[in-house]
Amino acid sequence: MLRSFLLAFWAVFTVFPSDAIAQLTTPPVFLNEKIKLAELAIGQRATLRYDLRPIGAQNLRVVLFRHDQEITDTPVREWIIRGASGRERLSFKDLPRAVYTMLAFACDESGEAVAERAPIVHVEYGGWRAWEEFQPPVETVGTPPPSFDELDVTTSIRNVDVAIALNPQAVVLAPGQEMEFTAGFHNMGPEHLKWKLVGDGELKEIDNFHYVYKAPDQQIGSKMVRIEIQSLAHPEVTGGASILVTDANPESLNQRREE
Repeated sequence: MLRSFLLAFWAVFTVFPSDAIAQLTTPPVFLNEKIKLAELAIGQRATLRYDLRPIGAQNLRVVLFRHDQEITDTPVREWIIRGASGRERLSFKDLPRAVYTMLAFACDESGEAVAERAPIVHVEYGGWRAWEEFQPPVETVGTPPPSFDELDVTTSIRNVDVAIALNPQAVVLAPGQEMEFTAGFHNMGPEHLKWKLVGDGELKEIDNFHYVYKAPDQQIGSKMVRIEIQSLAHPEVTGGASILVTDANPESLNQRREE
């Protein structure tokens, strides 16, 4: 019986070559504990955290491209990190202010890939101005959010009135309550946004166009909270929403406001 099993096992590798077997995937890497978008100031060094032990690899190759490069181009910077796991300090010194794409994959001693790459990490090097020349391809935007016909916050880009806004723009919540906010665009295509919470509570990401705000579980009296959004491609375009967190009955407050 064992002989039959070994013969069947050998037959699988004979009929299906090794490259037909599902290839391993490099586990996610973190840059300054960010997995999708890392923000670095000019001259700031970054810490890469990785762990290849789940796939049994011993080396990690990291390559950095400008946002306008193809992955077949020569990278602007490259590192080979020895060891199955750990933290490595990466230097972006002498690189120009820009948005970069960082790819990482498990490799052998010579740097040849032994697994599929980890999820891409985008690097905003130099603050929001790094996005001045960045034009994201349409497919990176995902499902376009809805547009709003009437917006309070507007600005002008190239003589066109454009705006971004949150829906709802104002809401009253009791302690511990949650509310989903959706970003919308006026006279402009969907763009990547930076979300910021000003005040107490928690802001949880669904995707780049949808966030959920959770009010603090404990609240005495009333407190105003603000959610602000900013276009990364056009930082002068901003929007926001106001939240009143109160331990009073929200329905009674809404009735008073309507009266």
